[in-house]
Amino acid sequence: MNRKIKSLAAVAVGAVVALSGCHFVGKPNDEGVVTKAEKGSTDNVVLAELKGQKITLADFNFFYYNTAYQYQQYAYVNFGATDWEGLKYDGLEKSYEGMTLGEQAKQNAIDRATLFALGPLMAKEYDIEIDDDVVDKAEKQKKELLDSNFNGDEETYKDYLADSYISDYTYDKNLQRSYVVEELIDKLSQKGEPCYVSDEEVAENFIKASHVLIAVDEDTTDEQALEKANEVIARLDAGEDMAELIKEYGDDPGMESQSYYVFTKGEMVDEFYEGAKALAPDEYTKTPVKSSYGYHVIYRYPLTPADEGYEDVKSNGESVRNSLVMEKVLKELLDWSGVTVKVDEEAIEKALEDQHGLLDSNMQYIQQMMQYYSDSAAGDMSGVQEGASDGADITDVTAVPAE
Repeated sequence: MNRKIKSLAAVAVGAVVALSGCHFVGKPNDEGVVTKAEKGSTDNVVLAELKGQKITLADFNFFYYNTAYQYQQYAYVNFGATDWEGLKYDGLEKSYEGMTLGEQAKQNAIDRATLFALGPLMAKEYDIEIDDDVVDKAEKQKKELLDSNFNGDEETYKDYLADSYISDYTYDKNLQRSYVVEELIDKLSQKGEPCYVSDEEVAENFIKASHVLIAVDEDTTDEQALEKANEVIARLDAGEDMAELIKEYGDDPGMESQSYYVFTKGEMVDEFYEGAKALAPDEYTKTPVKSSYGYHVIYRYPLTPADEGYEDVKSNGESVRNSLVMEKVLKELLDWSGVTVKVDEEAIEKALEDQHGLLDSNMQYIQQMMQYYSDSAAGDMSGVQEGASDGADITDVTAVPAE
């Protein structure tokens, strides 16, 4: 069994300020909107209006495409899944719990469009606006983009946008706003500000635990596995050592090479994560936890900076922090504005249908690139001793996979 280390925690954040493929044309008017005559049809479909700021279908497409592509990569790299929209993943953001990746991509696009509509308005209270410096940065980014991806040909780039159901105008507008939103997020997330996330909050999202897995397979029925799991619990009740019981009963090969796992939400199957989360440190499950792998008897330990696995908190902590910050920022904006976001669902569903062909092409590209990297890695491993390549896939380490 494998624990997947590729996390979606930073995907939503990346979709906010890393506007891949963005460029700028023109100067902002008094409302901070790019003045440009050319607008595609998707700019004329208004999904919502928040404090005078319109969220258009082009805005939705922009954020949806950005996020969906990253979700596609996540699904295929970690699980080999091409049907990414139906894949379940519970990330850190509570508003996305229980959603499939397809549903999350849709909600994420709405949330990010909301952030980009309201953010510049709130930013004015902090004296953050689209000024000449922002314009210069955006123009420089446009030039770098056109030179590196389109040989400086702006018309080819516009055709690319049109194929994505995104207008040139919308890219320009959201690139400008991205600089303002990024600065606003940085301001709101400073210590003493309402969206600050402490180190303690980050650490609270990580769990240190070991488990005895009794696998349900061709050799062990569900009933037999449950009986064995209850035996383990009875022996723990009698004071026996968890490590010894793992050696005697455990079917997770990952527990052969390490004493425990340190993980956060989304890195383990939901049943395992929730079962571990429900325990206080130094407690174990009194009832076996069932997942698609079988039955788990989970023992949770205190997590301290001295633990070897605490490196996971350090290495993954920033993506966790960013996810928690984004959730707080969006709530702060909605509280500040007093608005309730209601969008034209019918128009969005039509947009999603339009995007399917484009996303199918993306998935084919992702598969080709993964095959290329796989073939390249295989060639590089040609001189490695036989048997040493087990687990060489750098996206995996041994543990329980998220489904």
